[in-house]
Amino acid sequence: MRMTRQEQKESIAKQRKQQIFDAAVKVFSQKGFDQSTIPDIAQEAGVAVGTIYNYYQSKHDLLLSIIRSYIVTESFIGLLKQPPESDAATFLSSLINERLSIGLDNTDVMQLLMSEIRRDPELRRQYIEQVVVPTFKLLEEYLEPRIGKDTFRPSNIPIVVRALIGMIIGLSIISNMEGETGPMRRIPRQELGAEVTKLILEGIKRK
Repeated sequence: MRMTRQEQKESIAKQRKQQIFDAAVKVFSQKGFDQSTIPDIAQEAGVAVGTIYNYYQSKHDLLLSIIRSYIVTESFIGLLKQPPESDAATFLSSLINERLSIGLDNTDVMQLLMSEIRRDPELRRQYIEQVVVPTFKLLEEYLEPRIGKDTFRPSNIPIVVRALIGMIIGLSIISNMEGETGPMRRIPRQELGAEVTKLILEGIKRK
């Protein structure tokens, strides 16, 4: 079945936006955010400078789009839409595996993004407002109906969310520092997720 003219237009726009996105990731990774320019990205993408502004308002907007894409993934959203009766251990293991995969499989890009966020106060403000707050809110909304019931014991939800995300980020950083010979790189992902899940749900104290 042939696409309509509108569908063709939307398909081309989607491809062009992805083309610009991929070029920006490459340019930012090679030059660093500060040294990269919109003309650099346009050249890498093979488009006119003005074309980029049809999709992104600025270089900051483009970087934030990359950050959102890596952090607020479709798989992450899908996990949080599981029904309330879904098993807690299965959910946590899936969440940890998904989040760790983002950190472990994209260490170079994530390091670049985080270094720019720390360096640039305005970018950090936008990152907190557009990425951190919505992400934490999604997790808090998932946990809220489960805290204090049969799934999880009563807890301070904002602290639980930050501790969970902090642990995952910390593990990703440590794994990156240790490199391919580190223990987290040698353990199969599913096993790693299961071990961290067990630590969260049961702790390390013998019952």
